[in-house]
Amino acid sequence: MEAREQEILQQATEIFGRYGIKSVTMDELARQMGLSKKTLYHYFTDKNDLVEKALNTVLEQNQCNLKDITLKNLNAIESMFELYHYVNAMVIAHNPALDFDLKRYYPQLYKKVQEVRREHTFNMMIENLRKGKAEGYYRKDINEEVLAKLSMLRIEYFMHSDLITAEELHSKQFFTEVFKYHLFGIISKTGWLYIQENYPEFINN
Repeated sequence: MEAREQEILQQATEIFGRYGIKSVTMDELARQMGLSKKTLYHYFTDKNDLVEKALNTVLEQNQCNLKDITLKNLNAIESMFELYHYVNAMVIAHNPALDFDLKRYYPQLYKKVQEVRREHTFNMMIENLRKGKAEGYYRKDINEEVLAKLSMLRIEYFMHSDLITAEELHSKQFFTEVFKYHLFGIISKTGWLYIQENYPEFINN
């Protein structure tokens, strides 16, 4: 993929993230990017082609970001905190209009995005929970598959429920409480002592 095409996809992703997909035409994309429509159509067959490639780019980037966390050679609790900050940033940046447009106008693409997101999150959670059990930081009796699915359901629910306001969802306090609810439910005594020693501000927040 050419550098110019990557740049266009990055800009298109940001625009779709702000305004959704349906309301943004190729004319509008070209205008906001300072490009001619001819340039857009040089790289992309049509808007559908651009949308699909933009979302694929996002999914690939998310996968790389998650992989980067695992490559840091952190223990399970350290990795969990990294994952917490990453997911928090994703939730804050999420625009419900984007999912609405995908689900309504691009159902197959929406299904693919959901499946890939779930697979990445599930695998990351499973790996972390198993590692934490092996290191002694998490309780030995936890069922990692159940907890991994529960974590995914919780994140998806927060992003689509009208029970939680945007202000609550974007507040640091709300997401911290949710993370505490998860973490304190799985850590062992050893894990609790590790958090007390290394993350005292988290406990006292």
